[in-house]
Amino acid sequence: MRKIFTHYHNLNKVGLWLSILCTVHCLAMPFLLTSLPYLGKNAISEQSEILLIGISAGLAIFLLRKDYKNHHNSTPLKLLFIALIFNVLGIFFVPHAYEVFFNVTGGLLMASAYGLNWYYHKRACHSSSHQH
Repeated sequence: MRKIFTHYHNLNKVGLWLSILCTVHCLAMPFLLTSLPYLGKNAISEQSEILLIGISAGLAIFLLRKDYKNHHNSTPLKLLFIALIFNVLGIFFVPHAYEVFFNVTGGLLMASAYGLNWYYHKRACHSSSHQH
């Protein structure tokens, strides 16, 4: 009997929630920035954004590449690639006024990539279990 493949369901869930958290963080930034005098200067930093996006992206690259080997659908990887472009542009290249748009779009695309990957992963699991 052939081993179907190793599951990373919990990591997929963590990655999905990290990308959603990143999106919420980006949407909340204008409100948080107005609170900085009350929170202290170090409460929010660019390094925390980079860390959050970096962890989400690293986990996504690992999981989506692994699942691609099983379901062979590249759409989640393409969405992830576009999400990473938006996030890198948002953090490092676009004027500050457009940063939120780029990072929110990147976060939503990354969450969509996770969701679509989850769908293809479940479909591949289901079809593999019926082949025995």
